[in-house]
Amino acid sequence: MSKPIEESRISRSDFLRGAAGVAAGATLWGPELARAIPRRGLAPTTVVLMSQELTTGAGSAGTPSVKDFEDLYPNIKIELLDVDPARFQAMMAAGQPPDIWRTQAPLVPQWAKRGQLLNLDKYFRASDLIHTSQLTAANNYYRYANGKLGVGPRYGMVKDWSPDGTVWVRTDLLKGTGIDLPGSTDKWAYQDLWEIALKLKRKKGFRWILDVANSYAWIDRHVMVQLASIGRSLYPKDFSRINLTNNGAAMSAFRYWFRYSQRKLDLGPENPNPDGWSGPGFVGGKIPMTQYGYWFLGMIHDSGGAAARNSRLLSAPSWLGGKHLDPTITATGWVISGRTKNPDAAWQVFEWYMGGKPARDRAGIGWGVPAQRSLFDRLPTHTVVQRNAKKVLLHELPASAYTLQYNPYLVGLADNTAVATAYQKYLADAAKGSISFEKFMEKVEDDTNRAIRVGKQG
Repeated sequence: MSKPIEESRISRSDFLRGAAGVAAGATLWGPELARAIPRRGLAPTTVVLMSQELTTGAGSAGTPSVKDFEDLYPNIKIELLDVDPARFQAMMAAGQPPDIWRTQAPLVPQWAKRGQLLNLDKYFRASDLIHTSQLTAANNYYRYANGKLGVGPRYGMVKDWSPDGTVWVRTDLLKGTGIDLPGSTDKWAYQDLWEIALKLKRKKGFRWILDVANSYAWIDRHVMVQLASIGRSLYPKDFSRINLTNNGAAMSAFRYWFRYSQRKLDLGPENPNPDGWSGPGFVGGKIPMTQYGYWFLGMIHDSGGAAARNSRLLSAPSWLGGKHLDPTITATGWVISGRTKNPDAAWQVFEWYMGGKPARDRAGIGWGVPAQRSLFDRLPTHTVVQRNAKKVLLHELPASAYTLQYNPYLVGLADNTAVATAYQKYLADAAKGSISFEKFMEKVEDDTNRAIRVGKQG
Protein backbone atom coordinates (compact mmCIF):
# COMPACT_ATOMS: atom_id res chain seq x y z
CA MET A 1 0.00 0.00 0.00
CA SER A 2 1.25 3.45 -0.76
CA LYS A 3 1.16 6.23 1.79
CA PRO A 4 -0.34 9.60 0.86
CA ILE A 5 2.21 12.08 -0.49
CA GLU A 6 1.80 15.75 0.28
CA GLU A 7 2.38 18.63 -2.12
CA SER A 8 5.57 20.66 -1.76
CA ARG A 9 5.85 24.45 -1.82
CA ILE A 10 7.27 24.57 -5.33
CA SER A 11 4.66 26.14 -7.59
CA ARG A 12 2.83 23.89 -9.99
CA SER A 13 3.71 26.12 -12.94
CA ASP A 14 7.46 25.96 -12.13
CA PHE A 15 7.12 22.21 -11.71
CA LEU A 16 5.44 21.69 -15.07
CA ARG A 17 7.69 24.14 -16.93
CA GLY A 18 10.79 22.44 -15.61
CA ALA A 19 9.50 19.00 -16.52
CA ALA A 20 8.47 19.94 -20.05
CA GLY A 21 10.52 19.92 -23.22
CA VAL A 22 11.27 16.23 -23.53
CA ALA A 23 13.03 15.47 -26.79
CA ALA A 24 10.45 13.70 -28.91
CA GLY A 25 12.71 12.43 -31.65
CA ALA A 26 15.18 10.31 -29.70
CA THR A 27 15.76 6.89 -31.24
CA LEU A 28 15.54 3.95 -28.84
CA TRP A 29 17.11 0.59 -29.52
CA GLY A 30 15.71 -2.50 -27.82
CA PRO A 31 18.15 -4.53 -25.72
CA GLU A 32 19.10 -8.10 -26.54
CA LEU A 33 17.68 -11.05 -24.68
CA ALA A 34 18.11 -11.16 -20.92
CA ARG A 35 20.85 -13.24 -19.39
CA ALA A 36 22.31 -13.72 -15.91
CA ILE A 37 25.06 -11.26 -16.90
CA PRO A 38 24.73 -7.85 -18.55
CA ARG A 39 23.33 -8.27 -22.05
CA ARG A 40 25.82 -6.00 -23.67
CA GLY A 41 28.76 -3.89 -22.76
CA LEU A 42 27.01 -0.79 -21.52
CA ALA A 43 29.40 1.86 -20.31
CA PRO A 44 29.46 2.18 -16.52
CA THR A 45 26.53 4.33 -15.49
CA THR A 46 24.14 5.12 -12.65
CA VAL A 47 20.36 4.89 -12.75
CA VAL A 48 18.50 7.17 -10.34
CA LEU A 49 15.40 5.45 -8.96
CA MET A 50 12.81 7.02 -6.66
CA SER A 51 10.77 4.16 -5.24
CA GLN A 52 10.08 2.22 -2.07
CA GLU A 53 10.18 -1.15 -3.83
CA LEU A 54 13.92 -1.73 -3.31
CA THR A 55 16.30 -1.45 -0.39
CA THR A 56 19.99 -0.75 0.02
CA GLY A 57 20.09 -3.24 2.87
CA ALA A 58 19.36 -6.93 3.04
CA GLY A 59 16.64 -7.81 0.58
CA SER A 60 13.56 -10.02 0.80
CA ALA A 61 10.99 -11.52 -1.55
CA GLY A 62 8.89 -8.39 -1.25
CA THR A 63 11.72 -5.85 -1.23
CA PRO A 64 14.84 -6.94 -3.13
CA SER A 65 18.18 -5.26 -2.57
CA VAL A 66 19.86 -3.03 -5.14
CA LYS A 67 22.84 -5.34 -4.63
CA ASP A 68 20.84 -8.18 -6.19
CA PHE A 69 20.70 -6.18 -9.39
CA GLU A 70 24.25 -4.82 -9.27
CA ASP A 71 25.66 -8.32 -8.83
CA LEU A 72 24.07 -9.26 -12.16
CA TYR A 73 24.80 -5.99 -13.94
CA PRO A 74 28.04 -4.61 -12.43
CA ASN A 75 28.28 -1.78 -14.98
CA ILE A 76 25.03 -0.26 -13.72
CA LYS A 77 24.69 1.26 -10.28
CA ILE A 78 21.35 2.16 -8.74
CA GLU A 79 21.07 5.40 -6.80
CA LEU A 80 17.99 4.70 -4.69
CA LEU A 81 16.05 7.73 -3.49
CA ASP A 82 13.36 7.70 -0.83
CA VAL A 83 9.92 8.66 -2.08
CA ASP A 84 10.07 12.37 -1.27
CA PRO A 85 7.54 14.64 -3.04
CA ALA A 86 9.39 17.88 -2.28
CA ARG A 87 12.62 16.51 -3.66
CA PHE A 88 10.85 15.00 -6.66
CA GLN A 89 9.21 18.28 -7.58
CA ALA A 90 12.50 20.12 -7.16
CA MET A 91 14.17 17.64 -9.50
CA MET A 92 11.38 17.99 -12.05
CA ALA A 93 11.42 21.79 -11.85
CA ALA A 94 15.16 21.70 -12.48
CA GLY A 95 14.66 19.46 -15.49
CA GLN A 96 16.56 16.61 -13.82
CA PRO A 97 13.94 14.03 -12.81
CA PRO A 98 14.82 10.55 -11.58
CA ASP A 99 15.40 8.06 -14.38
CA ILE A 100 12.64 5.86 -12.94
CA TRP A 101 9.96 6.71 -10.44
CA ARG A 102 7.03 5.05 -8.70
CA THR A 103 3.55 6.26 -9.56
CA GLN A 104 -0.13 5.29 -9.64
CA ALA A 105 -2.80 5.16 -12.33
CA PRO A 106 -4.43 8.57 -11.66
CA LEU A 107 -1.08 10.30 -12.19
CA VAL A 108 -0.11 8.66 -15.48
CA PRO A 109 -2.17 10.97 -17.74
CA GLN A 110 -0.51 14.13 -16.43
CA TRP A 111 2.97 12.79 -17.18
CA ALA A 112 2.10 11.26 -20.54
CA LYS A 113 0.07 14.24 -21.74
CA ARG A 114 3.04 16.53 -21.13
CA GLY A 115 5.55 14.26 -22.87
CA GLN A 116 7.47 13.52 -19.69
CA LEU A 117 7.56 9.72 -20.06
CA LEU A 118 9.67 7.46 -22.24
CA ASN A 119 7.82 5.41 -24.85
CA LEU A 120 8.82 1.84 -23.96
CA ASP A 121 7.22 -0.03 -26.86
CA LYS A 122 10.55 -0.99 -28.49
CA TYR A 123 11.88 -2.29 -25.21
CA PHE A 124 8.77 -4.35 -24.51
CA ARG A 125 8.97 -5.88 -27.98
CA ALA A 126 12.59 -6.93 -27.43
CA SER A 127 12.13 -8.32 -23.93
CA ASP A 128 12.15 -12.01 -23.13
CA LEU A 129 11.13 -11.37 -19.51
CA ILE A 130 8.05 -9.21 -20.06
CA HIS A 131 5.60 -10.40 -22.70
CA THR A 132 2.88 -7.97 -23.72
CA SER A 133 0.59 -10.88 -24.62
CA GLN A 134 0.76 -11.95 -20.96
CA LEU A 135 0.17 -8.54 -19.40
CA THR A 136 -3.05 -8.23 -17.41
CA ALA A 137 -5.52 -5.45 -18.17
CA ALA A 138 -4.24 -3.47 -15.17
CA ASN A 139 -1.21 -2.54 -17.27
CA ASN A 140 -3.42 -0.59 -19.66
CA TYR A 141 -3.24 2.31 -17.20
CA TYR A 142 0.31 2.82 -18.45
CA ARG A 143 -0.82 3.32 -22.05
CA TYR A 144 -1.93 6.78 -23.18
CA ALA A 145 -2.76 8.47 -26.47
CA ASN A 146 -4.99 11.31 -27.60
CA GLY A 147 -6.30 12.05 -24.12
CA LYS A 148 -7.24 8.46 -23.31
CA LEU A 149 -5.78 5.83 -21.01
CA GLY A 150 -5.64 2.25 -22.19
CA VAL A 151 -4.55 2.87 -25.78
CA GLY A 152 -1.36 3.92 -27.49
CA PRO A 153 2.28 3.47 -26.39
CA ARG A 154 3.31 1.82 -23.16
CA TYR A 155 5.05 4.16 -20.74
CA GLY A 156 5.40 1.75 -17.83
CA MET A 157 3.66 -1.12 -16.09
CA VAL A 158 2.27 -2.19 -12.76
CA LYS A 159 4.56 -3.89 -10.27
CA ASP A 160 1.46 -5.77 -9.11
CA TRP A 161 -2.21 -4.89 -8.73
CA SER A 162 -5.57 -5.96 -7.31
CA PRO A 163 -9.25 -5.82 -8.18
CA ASP A 164 -9.78 -3.06 -5.62
CA GLY A 165 -13.52 -3.29 -5.04
CA THR A 166 -13.29 -6.61 -3.23
CA VAL A 167 -14.11 -6.64 0.49
CA TRP A 168 -12.20 -8.40 3.26
CA VAL A 169 -14.25 -9.58 6.26
CA ARG A 170 -13.14 -11.00 9.62
CA THR A 171 -15.59 -13.88 9.99
CA ASP A 172 -14.68 -14.46 13.64
CA LEU A 173 -15.76 -10.91 14.50
CA LEU A 174 -19.20 -11.53 13.00
CA LYS A 175 -20.04 -14.45 15.28
CA GLY A 176 -23.25 -13.96 17.23
CA THR A 177 -24.52 -11.19 14.97
CA GLY A 178 -26.85 -13.25 12.82
CA ILE A 179 -25.27 -11.75 9.71
CA ASP A 180 -25.30 -14.00 6.68
CA LEU A 181 -22.40 -13.11 4.44
CA PRO A 182 -22.68 -13.71 0.71
CA GLY A 183 -20.50 -16.45 -0.70
CA SER A 184 -17.09 -15.30 -1.82
CA THR A 185 -18.11 -15.16 -5.48
CA ASP A 186 -21.83 -14.47 -5.02
CA LYS A 187 -23.42 -11.41 -6.53
CA TRP A 188 -24.22 -8.79 -3.91
CA ALA A 189 -24.82 -5.05 -3.77
CA TYR A 190 -23.54 -1.96 -2.00
CA GLN A 191 -26.87 -1.80 -0.17
CA ASP A 192 -26.05 -5.23 1.27
CA LEU A 193 -22.69 -3.90 2.46
CA TRP A 194 -24.45 -0.95 4.12
CA GLU A 195 -26.91 -3.20 5.95
CA ILE A 196 -24.10 -5.48 7.15
CA ALA A 197 -22.21 -2.44 8.47
CA LEU A 198 -25.26 -1.13 10.31
CA LYS A 199 -25.96 -4.48 11.90
CA LEU A 200 -22.33 -4.90 12.96
CA LYS A 201 -22.38 -1.49 14.65
CA ARG A 202 -25.60 -2.32 16.46
CA LYS A 203 -24.63 -5.84 17.51
CA LYS A 204 -20.91 -5.44 18.25
CA GLY A 205 -20.36 -1.73 18.78
CA PHE A 206 -17.02 -1.53 16.98
CA ARG A 207 -15.74 2.03 16.76
CA TRP A 208 -14.64 1.40 13.17
CA ILE A 209 -16.67 -0.88 10.92
CA LEU A 210 -15.42 -0.35 7.37
CA ASP A 211 -12.47 1.43 5.81
CA VAL A 212 -14.09 3.50 3.08
CA ALA A 213 -11.82 4.21 0.11
CA ASN A 214 -8.57 4.12 2.09
CA SER A 215 -9.92 6.68 4.56
CA TYR A 216 -11.36 8.63 1.59
CA ALA A 217 -8.00 9.19 -0.12
CA TRP A 218 -9.45 7.19 -3.03
CA ILE A 219 -13.10 8.25 -2.72
CA ASP A 220 -13.39 9.62 -6.25
CA ARG A 221 -11.83 6.47 -7.68
CA HIS A 222 -14.50 4.28 -6.08
CA VAL A 223 -17.25 6.65 -7.21
CA MET A 224 -15.85 6.55 -10.75
CA VAL A 225 -16.19 2.76 -10.76
CA GLN A 226 -19.76 2.97 -9.48
CA LEU A 227 -20.69 5.52 -12.11
CA ALA A 228 -18.95 3.61 -14.90
CA SER A 229 -21.01 0.53 -14.01
CA ILE A 230 -24.20 2.46 -14.89
CA GLY A 231 -22.73 4.29 -17.87
CA ARG A 232 -22.10 7.63 -16.16
CA SER A 233 -19.01 9.72 -15.36
CA LEU A 234 -17.64 12.44 -13.10
CA TYR A 235 -16.12 14.31 -16.06
CA PRO A 236 -17.07 15.38 -19.60
CA LYS A 237 -14.95 13.96 -22.40
CA ASP A 238 -12.59 16.96 -22.39
CA PHE A 239 -12.07 16.74 -18.58
CA SER A 240 -12.62 20.50 -18.35
CA ARG A 241 -14.58 20.29 -15.10
CA ILE A 242 -16.07 17.87 -12.61
CA ASN A 243 -19.78 17.16 -13.02
CA LEU A 244 -21.01 16.81 -9.47
CA THR A 245 -23.81 18.99 -8.09
CA ASN A 246 -25.80 18.82 -11.33
CA ASN A 247 -25.07 15.12 -11.74
CA GLY A 248 -27.69 13.13 -9.88
CA ALA A 249 -25.85 9.84 -10.35
CA ALA A 250 -22.66 11.26 -8.83
CA MET A 251 -24.53 12.85 -5.94
CA SER A 252 -26.19 9.52 -5.15
CA ALA A 253 -22.87 7.70 -5.09
CA PHE A 254 -21.19 10.28 -2.87
CA ARG A 255 -24.24 10.37 -0.59
CA TYR A 256 -24.01 6.61 -0.17
CA TRP A 257 -20.46 6.87 1.17
CA PHE A 258 -21.26 9.99 3.20
CA ARG A 259 -23.78 7.98 5.23
CA TYR A 260 -20.90 5.93 6.67
CA SER A 261 -19.43 9.15 8.06
CA GLN A 262 -22.75 10.35 9.44
CA ARG A 263 -23.17 7.09 11.35
CA LYS A 264 -19.47 6.83 12.26
CA LEU A 265 -19.04 3.49 10.59
CA ASP A 266 -15.83 4.51 8.82
CA LEU A 267 -12.25 5.65 9.40
CA GLY A 268 -12.28 9.32 8.52
CA PRO A 269 -11.67 12.84 9.80
CA GLU A 270 -14.81 12.65 11.94
CA ASN A 271 -13.87 9.20 13.31
CA PRO A 272 -10.05 9.18 13.26
CA ASN A 273 -8.03 6.02 13.62
CA PRO A 274 -4.55 6.26 15.20
CA ASP A 275 -3.05 3.89 12.62
CA GLY A 276 -4.14 6.12 9.74
CA TRP A 277 -5.51 3.14 7.82
CA SER A 278 -7.30 -0.11 8.52
CA GLY A 279 -4.50 -2.65 8.09
CA PRO A 280 -3.31 -2.90 11.72
CA GLY A 281 -6.87 -2.68 13.04
CA PHE A 282 -8.13 -5.43 10.78
CA VAL A 283 -5.40 -7.92 11.66
CA GLY A 284 -5.67 -6.84 15.30
CA GLY A 285 -9.41 -7.53 15.52
CA LYS A 286 -10.59 -3.94 15.89
CA ILE A 287 -11.96 -3.41 12.37
CA PRO A 288 -14.16 -6.14 10.88
CA MET A 289 -14.29 -5.07 7.22
CA THR A 290 -12.09 -3.27 4.73
CA GLN A 291 -12.53 -2.71 0.99
CA TYR A 292 -9.09 -3.65 -0.23
CA GLY A 293 -8.01 -5.92 -3.00
CA TYR A 294 -6.06 -9.14 -3.20
CA TRP A 295 -2.82 -7.37 -2.18
CA PHE A 296 -4.03 -7.17 1.44
CA LEU A 297 -3.70 -10.96 1.63
CA GLY A 298 0.00 -10.42 2.23
CA MET A 299 -0.54 -8.49 5.45
CA ILE A 300 -3.26 -10.86 6.61
CA HIS A 301 -1.06 -13.92 6.10
CA ASP A 302 2.04 -12.31 7.55
CA SER A 303 0.16 -11.37 10.72
CA GLY A 304 0.12 -15.04 11.69
CA GLY A 305 -2.76 -14.51 14.09
CA ALA A 306 -6.55 -14.82 14.08
CA ALA A 307 -6.82 -12.78 10.88
CA ALA A 308 -4.71 -15.34 9.02
CA ARG A 309 -7.28 -18.01 9.95
CA ASN A 310 -10.55 -16.10 9.87
CA SER A 311 -10.49 -13.69 6.94
CA ARG A 312 -12.63 -14.02 3.86
CA LEU A 313 -12.43 -12.07 0.61
CA LEU A 314 -15.71 -11.23 -1.13
CA SER A 315 -16.19 -10.14 -4.72
CA ALA A 316 -16.90 -6.46 -5.39
CA PRO A 317 -20.47 -5.30 -4.67
CA SER A 318 -22.55 -3.97 -7.56
CA TRP A 319 -23.96 -0.46 -7.72
CA LEU A 320 -27.68 0.06 -8.41
CA GLY A 321 -27.93 -3.07 -10.50
CA GLY A 322 -25.21 -1.90 -12.86
CA LYS A 323 -22.57 -3.91 -14.67
CA HIS A 324 -20.19 -5.81 -12.42
CA LEU A 325 -16.91 -3.87 -12.55
CA ASP A 326 -13.89 -4.42 -10.34
CA PRO A 327 -10.83 -2.75 -11.88
CA THR A 328 -7.71 -1.74 -10.05
CA ILE A 329 -8.00 1.89 -9.00
CA THR A 330 -4.36 2.18 -7.92
CA ALA A 331 -2.24 0.27 -10.46
CA THR A 332 0.98 1.17 -8.66
CA GLY A 333 4.00 0.78 -10.90
CA TRP A 334 7.03 2.39 -12.50
CA VAL A 335 7.63 4.77 -15.39
CA ILE A 336 10.86 5.89 -17.05
CA SER A 337 11.56 9.56 -17.60
CA GLY A 338 11.56 10.93 -21.11
CA ARG A 339 14.60 12.95 -20.06
CA THR A 340 16.72 10.00 -19.00
CA LYS A 341 20.23 10.09 -20.44
CA ASN A 342 20.56 6.33 -19.98
CA PRO A 343 17.43 4.72 -21.46
CA ASP A 344 19.06 1.32 -22.01
CA ALA A 345 20.37 1.17 -18.46
CA ALA A 346 17.08 2.42 -17.02
CA TRP A 347 15.24 -0.29 -18.93
CA GLN A 348 17.67 -2.88 -17.60
CA VAL A 349 16.66 -1.96 -14.04
CA PHE A 350 12.99 -1.72 -14.98
CA GLU A 351 12.92 -5.09 -16.74
CA TRP A 352 14.84 -6.89 -13.99
CA TYR A 353 12.40 -5.70 -11.31
CA MET A 354 9.23 -6.05 -13.35
CA GLY A 355 9.96 -9.31 -15.17
CA GLY A 356 12.93 -10.98 -13.51
CA LYS A 357 13.45 -12.77 -10.22
CA PRO A 358 11.91 -9.96 -8.10
CA ALA A 359 8.63 -10.30 -10.01
CA ARG A 360 8.64 -14.08 -9.64
CA ASP A 361 9.41 -13.89 -5.92
CA ARG A 362 6.78 -11.22 -5.36
CA ALA A 363 4.08 -13.33 -7.01
CA GLY A 364 4.52 -16.03 -4.40
CA ILE A 365 3.95 -13.99 -1.25
CA GLY A 366 0.41 -12.66 -1.79
CA TRP A 367 1.23 -8.95 -1.73
CA GLY A 368 -0.61 -8.24 -4.98
CA VAL A 369 -1.49 -9.88 -8.27
CA PRO A 370 1.36 -10.34 -10.76
CA ALA A 371 1.49 -8.04 -13.75
CA GLN A 372 1.78 -11.05 -16.07
CA ARG A 373 -0.70 -13.92 -16.18
CA SER A 374 2.19 -16.32 -16.72
CA LEU A 375 3.09 -15.83 -13.03
CA PHE A 376 -0.36 -16.70 -11.68
CA ASP A 377 0.74 -20.27 -10.96
CA ARG A 378 3.03 -18.81 -8.28
CA LEU A 379 0.16 -17.31 -6.28
CA PRO A 380 0.17 -18.81 -2.77
CA THR A 381 -2.42 -21.49 -1.97
CA HIS A 382 -1.04 -23.06 1.22
CA THR A 383 -3.86 -21.91 3.51
CA VAL A 384 -7.65 -21.75 3.30
CA VAL A 385 -7.51 -17.96 3.26
CA GLN A 386 -4.99 -17.93 0.41
CA ARG A 387 -7.05 -20.39 -1.62
CA ASN A 388 -10.18 -18.33 -1.06
CA ALA A 389 -8.38 -15.17 -2.18
CA LYS A 390 -7.15 -16.81 -5.38
CA LYS A 391 -10.65 -18.12 -6.13
CA VAL A 392 -12.09 -14.62 -5.80
CA LEU A 393 -9.29 -13.13 -7.88
CA LEU A 394 -9.93 -15.52 -10.77
CA HIS A 395 -13.65 -14.84 -10.54
CA GLU A 396 -13.06 -11.09 -10.70
CA LEU A 397 -10.62 -11.11 -13.63
CA PRO A 398 -13.27 -10.40 -16.28
CA ALA A 399 -14.65 -7.53 -14.17
CA SER A 400 -11.14 -6.13 -13.72
CA ALA A 401 -10.62 -5.60 -17.46
CA TYR A 402 -11.79 -2.00 -17.37
CA THR A 403 -9.69 1.16 -17.50
CA LEU A 404 -10.95 4.22 -15.67
CA GLN A 405 -10.28 7.54 -17.40
CA TYR A 406 -8.50 9.78 -14.90
CA ASN A 407 -8.41 13.54 -15.34
CA PRO A 408 -5.04 14.65 -16.79
CA TYR A 409 -5.45 18.17 -15.37
CA LEU A 410 -5.54 17.09 -11.73
CA VAL A 411 -1.76 17.31 -11.48
CA GLY A 412 0.26 16.51 -8.40
CA LEU A 413 2.07 13.66 -6.71
CA ALA A 414 -0.28 12.57 -3.98
CA ASP A 415 -2.42 9.45 -3.74
CA ASN A 416 -5.25 11.96 -3.36
CA THR A 417 -6.56 13.78 -6.38
CA ALA A 418 -7.97 17.27 -5.74
CA VAL A 419 -11.38 15.61 -5.43
CA ALA A 420 -10.33 13.41 -2.54
CA THR A 421 -8.34 16.21 -0.89
CA ALA A 422 -11.40 18.45 -0.90
CA TYR A 423 -13.65 15.63 0.27
CA GLN A 424 -11.42 14.98 3.27
CA LYS A 425 -11.08 18.71 3.95
CA TYR A 426 -14.82 19.34 4.39
CA LEU A 427 -16.03 15.91 5.49
CA ALA A 428 -15.91 16.45 9.25
CA ASP A 429 -18.00 19.64 9.10
CA ALA A 430 -20.56 17.95 6.88
CA ALA A 431 -20.74 14.84 9.07
CA LYS A 432 -21.34 17.03 12.14
CA GLY A 433 -24.09 18.91 10.30
CA SER A 434 -22.24 22.23 10.26
CA ILE A 435 -22.83 22.33 6.51
CA SER A 436 -25.40 20.47 4.44
CA PHE A 437 -24.49 17.59 2.18
CA GLU A 438 -25.33 19.78 -0.81
CA LYS A 439 -23.00 22.53 0.42
CA PHE A 440 -20.35 19.91 1.07
CA MET A 441 -20.56 18.76 -2.53
CA GLU A 442 -20.48 22.35 -3.80
CA LYS A 443 -17.21 22.92 -1.95
CA VAL A 444 -15.72 19.72 -3.36
CA GLU A 445 -16.81 20.77 -6.84
CA ASP A 446 -15.42 24.30 -6.48
CA ASP A 447 -12.04 23.13 -5.19
CA THR A 448 -11.75 20.48 -7.88
CA ASN A 449 -12.66 22.84 -10.72
CA ARG A 450 -10.15 25.36 -9.44
CA ALA A 451 -7.47 22.65 -9.51
CA ILE A 452 -8.49 21.65 -13.05
CA ARG A 453 -8.17 25.25 -14.25
CA VAL A 454 -4.67 25.49 -12.76
CA GLY A 455 -3.72 22.13 -14.24
CA LYS A 456 -4.87 23.18 -17.70
CA GLN A 457 -2.50 26.15 -17.58
CA GLY A 458 0.40 23.75 -17.32
